[in-house]
Amino acid sequence: MEISPAVLEFSGPFTQTVTRTLHLHNKTPDPMAYKVKTTAPKLYCVRPNASRVNPGEVVDVSIILQGLKQEPSEDFKCKDKFLVQSVPITPEQETLTISDLWSTVEKTAKNTISDCKIRVHYQIPQSHSLTPSSGDTNGTATAVDTSAGANEYTTPSNPANGINRRIVSEASDLGFEPSTAVEAMDSKEEHEVEDATKKLESQLDQSRSPAVTVSSPSTSGGVPIHIVVILCLAAFLLAWLFS
Repeated sequence: MEISPAVLEFSGPFTQTVTRTLHLHNKTPDPMAYKVKTTAPKLYCVRPNASRVNPGEVVDVSIILQGLKQEPSEDFKCKDKFLVQSVPITPEQETLTISDLWSTVEKTAKNTISDCKIRVHYQIPQSHSLTPSSGDTNGTATAVDTSAGANEYTTPSNPANGINRRIVSEASDLGFEPSTAVEAMDSKEEHEVEDATKKLESQLDQSRSPAVTVSSPSTSGGVPIHIVVILCLAAFLLAWLFS
């Protein structure tokens, strides 16, 4: 399996969703299964994160960086990595689902799995010239030993379109429970994602709006002023009549 590019380059603005593409080219005569893992599953989503590649076929895999809360600093160095695992599909495994196939291979034929590591680089604008980083960012990734560092990778989610994790994060900061949105992300149902997102947005809008209280005017104690005026006029008239 040939996988490119060797480095995923993400450019800003990083507070918005950014998508990059991995190209998986099966140059073997046999069908192959793949799955993608990452060291930062909360920051990225992969679509599709596991599937099949037929002989001679090229499959595009979307790597989605979720919007960050703020732009990274100029000296920020991204240490995120992706691991693409691939394995030939034998005739006996043709009837298995991708999930069952990987479960079987990892138990009985782990030595047939090929691993390919992909680095991540953030292109952050800087006021001074940068020293070029080592490595060919446009080259093709090479296979690595499957026994090295595999435990640091986790399979990312494969959500439907339209979800924004920044909304979930902001809801958590304000004390709302975003579990419904998270569950919708993992369920791959677009309408669930959209409904959960709208619900959170509505809660956030209500929390941001200052509460408006209308106080009813209170009745002050004592004699009303018009009664006082009438009594004064009556006293004046009586005094004038008897003078």
